[in-house]
Amino acid sequence: MDLDITAVRAKLIRSQENAQNVRNEILAYSQRYPYSLIDKVNPDSTRYSLILRINEPAPFQRWTLIFADAVNNLRTALDYLVYAVAVCESRKSPPPHELRLRFPLTDSEDAFDEEVRTRRLGDLSNTTVSKIKSLQPYNRPHDKLPPLLGVLRDLNNTDKHRLLRLTFGAMMQANIGFVGEVPQDGRQWKVIPNPGEIEDGTEIMAMVCDRSSPDMKFDRKIVDVSVAVWHAKRDPAGAADTARTDLLALYSALATEVRTVIYEISKII
Repeated sequence: MDLDITAVRAKLIRSQENAQNVRNEILAYSQRYPYSLIDKVNPDSTRYSLILRINEPAPFQRWTLIFADAVNNLRTALDYLVYAVAVCESRKSPPPHELRLRFPLTDSEDAFDEEVRTRRLGDLSNTTVSKIKSLQPYNRPHDKLPPLLGVLRDLNNTDKHRLLRLTFGAMMQANIGFVGEVPQDGRQWKVIPNPGEIEDGTEIMAMVCDRSSPDMKFDRKIVDVSVAVWHAKRDPAGAADTARTDLLALYSALATEVRTVIYEISKII
């Protein structure tokens, strides 16, 4: 029996449609100029700040619902893949252990072996199980993010209990001009961008000098800020989440990883 991943592809397509809907809505929102920048100077003229004022609140709740659907479809595509492989290898539909089948996403070899022991992979061949094991999050680290399949699992599990948290994350791009009469006396200027979460009234960047420098000003100030999603686990001590990533960039990375996994498994069946 040939491997039929029609349903897997359908889940991927639906996920992409969800992601495109979010992308379109974020673009439309940004084109309405929903925030403005206010100049602020401290009393001794050593810090010139740009303060973000939000004129139109972002519909984060709506976006997180659509994004979570995109994540769920990616995660489900992997479960559908295991089901399809089980049908192919067993030549039975439904396959053995059909209600237990799922694609494990584990953080250790012991955890993966427990998934196998409890028949989460049904009666898949040793070759297929070994391939799935090689694709586990702990075997596929990422250079800038936690293992992507682990992020996918955690986002999907979080959404089962509460909304994923979106925020304005950081400046994506900026066109800022800063001018004035600067005495040639060796004074030092430093650009300080805000690395944290952006809210109404946040200082998104500052020009800071080591001595008083009156009569300076921003003469050009255009910025775009990203929409980010928090995705780190909370630590056992209950500390707040500590990692967030641009929503659309993260989705692209997750979708690419899922497609890679599907390809790697499909080619050995």
